[in-house]
Amino acid sequence: MISIVIPTYKRPDFLDRLLKSIEKQTFKNFEVIVVDDNSPNYEEYLPVIKKYKKIFKEFKFLRNTENKGAPYSRNRGIKEAKYDLIALVDDDDEWLPKKLEMQFEVFKNSNENLGLVYTWADAIDEKGRIVYKYRSEIEGNPRKEILKECFIPSPSVMVRKKAIIEAGLFDERMPSCQDWDMWTRIIMKDYSIKVVKDIVTIYHKHGRESIGLSKKAKIGYRIFYKKNIKYGIHPLLKYLRRLFR
Repeated sequence: MISIVIPTYKRPDFLDRLLKSIEKQTFKNFEVIVVDDNSPNYEEYLPVIKKYKKIFKEFKFLRNTENKGAPYSRNRGIKEAKYDLIALVDDDDEWLPKKLEMQFEVFKNSNENLGLVYTWADAIDEKGRIVYKYRSEIEGNPRKEILKECFIPSPSVMVRKKAIIEAGLFDERMPSCQDWDMWTRIIMKDYSIKVVKDIVTIYHKHGRESIGLSKKAKIGYRIFYKKNIKYGIHPLLKYLRRLFR
């Protein structure tokens, strides 16, 4: 069984698209936990909630009493999750039908030391054009590689709940790079990772409000660097110098 955790904020239409893709999954044994970060347009969520409460056997919609940010919302969903495997995805992304099935099979055929399984993904723009292809083949316990770059597409991740709890959950101080930081801490806890070499995740790039497009993004990079400098991340330092010019 799998717990699907989805933070959402002001995007009920995108959430509906994502939930539609989850409905089409070939693997059906899951619960869905949506955490709304106190969206001002809450009324627009009501039809979506009503629709999917009828579709999914296990569907939970939580609403923060104030705007707390995506890391807080993810952590709240993770704490609520009742299954050992957690699939993480943002409201504006999408899965193809065999995504959960393929990742579940990898976990089923691996030992307890496997902490995270990611997939290949395509990033597409608002016109449906592919703007980036995620095709990493990195597996094992890649400490050096994860410090060089975040090769793991965030909406593709399925993680063992035990691993993410041991790593300390998402850092709620970080307005960006929380995913990179989380995967790094799981790997540094000596968990191994594997990849599904199939394009089963769609990463949507759009012009709507997004931390990745804001000035806050640099704050996340700085925090990530300060937390991980002890590991000797020279390639990252070179990247940050270019970013902050």
